[in-house]
Amino acid sequence: MKVKKLVREIISLVVTIAVIFTIVFTLNITVFTISRVKQISMKNTLLEGDIVYYNRLAYKPEHFNRGDIILFLADGRERRGVFDAISIKLTDIKDVLTREGKKTNVRYVKRIIGLPGDVIEIGDDGKVYVNGEMENKPYVLGYTSKGEVEYPLKVPENEFFVMGDNREMSGDSRQFGCVSINSVEGKATFLLWPSSRVKRIK
Repeated sequence: MKVKKLVREIISLVVTIAVIFTIVFTLNITVFTISRVKQISMKNTLLEGDIVYYNRLAYKPEHFNRGDIILFLADGRERRGVFDAISIKLTDIKDVLTREGKKTNVRYVKRIIGLPGDVIEIGDDGKVYVNGEMENKPYVLGYTSKGEVEYPLKVPENEFFVMGDNREMSGDSRQFGCVSINSVEGKATFLLWPSSRVKRIK
């Protein structure tokens, strides 16, 4: 009897863990994602090591505004639908379990400067213009070079022009062009860690 009771308890524990894992996994690919900042390109807004909560419910162009900080897949990789999201997340888990020291799905954190239809220009003096209006934001750090794209640049439909706040130390749309909304994994909403800097990200 004790053996049967022990077996039932073990099965119950396994089922509970499986249910919890499934719920968290589902929420993580549909509602939110939490990621650690591993770059210095968003300094001084986000620092290397910061842990950020990203809202995945933002997935249409109208859900985003200029100035939003987003997490997106690098190298033009996109996720189209739930099956792609599941595949990407399973690959992430595999990378962690195999401990090979490298990640298959590289991600960047940048700020949206241009929305679909916006016209972006960067002058020789480092001034950024969006639809003819000069950018004047307190989060910009350093000189803004033109990069490798041609201006004026009109942001295509369903894409964003993004840059890091640390303009001199950021590889962004100035190098690799605009980012597809299908590459975006979430919009930064909360800075969760370190505890001394916990705040809502606007």
